[in-house]
Amino acid sequence: MSEEFKPVKRNILLNPGPATTTDTVKYAQVVPDICPREKEFGDLVESILIDLVKVIHGEDAYKCVLFGGSGTASVDAAINSAVPPDGGILVIANGAYGTRMIEIAAGYGIHCVRYEIPYGDYPDLNSVEELIKNNLPKLTHIGIIHHETTTGMLNPIENTLALARKYNLEIIVDAMSSYAGIPIDVRKHDYDYVISSSNKNIQGMAGISFVLCKQSALEKMKSYPKRSYYLNLYQQYYFFDKKKQMQFTPPVQVLYALRRAITEYYAEGEHARFRRYTDNWDCLSRGLNDIGFRLLLPPEQQSKMLTSIIEPVDPHYQFDGMHDYLYARGFTIYPGKGAKQDTFRIANIGQIYPSDIEQFIIALKQYIQDRGIRQF
Repeated sequence: MSEEFKPVKRNILLNPGPATTTDTVKYAQVVPDICPREKEFGDLVESILIDLVKVIHGEDAYKCVLFGGSGTASVDAAINSAVPPDGGILVIANGAYGTRMIEIAAGYGIHCVRYEIPYGDYPDLNSVEELIKNNLPKLTHIGIIHHETTTGMLNPIENTLALARKYNLEIIVDAMSSYAGIPIDVRKHDYDYVISSSNKNIQGMAGISFVLCKQSALEKMKSYPKRSYYLNLYQQYYFFDKKKQMQFTPPVQVLYALRRAITEYYAEGEHARFRRYTDNWDCLSRGLNDIGFRLLLPPEQQSKMLTSIIEPVDPHYQFDGMHDYLYARGFTIYPGKGAKQDTFRIANIGQIYPSDIEQFIIALKQYIQDRGIRQF
């Protein structure tokens, strides 16, 4: 790295995104100013779209539709664009992001069947199937969160896909914090829509989200009336396909960073990244157990990307105080989000390693000892 680009202070982000990034991703944003209508920039975006599809092995049948915006922008786009005027969606909600899917559908007046259970409970697909049977033929889609970051739960998307196919429904998978971390192979499991963003496991910067769409599903929606002017999947896809330009002004520098992050993803490798994240989680879970913390979920339901930890009942414990203590030492942790028990959350994604987790556990243990916290 040149003397001009000095190393950036490294913070260990243990929140579920934005994640810790490499300096090379950060500095990839320092590029000459360019009009996003130039062919050079269109070529850059096209390479990104192609490579994001390759992450899920969808080269032959999928297209990537990209938006400037947070992950919620693309969840919104998928729901408002994919469900036909006379259709409906069943949403499996066992966390805040499933609930968000329901709220998006409601905002557009889309018929929505709700399977809602406490945040942290595991879906019962027999109950889901009964809801499907009771609401046919109005239903056309199922929406589900792959890794529900409210709790760290890995939801049963493969079995949900089988259920969708049984009743001729399309499936919308919010893979915001599983994509590029947990291997997804659409050659084996042909999800209709897979949604993610630039600032989680792909390890880019915040500001871009995208929907990986089965091309046959995209073609279905071209005759649907548009519910949104900006967040319309088919219009966004069609415009870039024909003009090799983004329909609306994109976050230019963030796309250069994403290009670099994708290159680094392929250099590390799909399974190597998954192993690194899993090694991080193994180190984290051992350390938490040694201190005395209890986890919200059983091992078989853990995503191993994020962990919900039950808050101590000790009167000396206070989340904000713990957060500030750790933040001053370079570690960012995250509060809970409405789970069935009071929790705080620690993610282990991004450009971090088991050695970082070990240092975090040392700092956390020191906080617990300093405050005299004994009741977990």
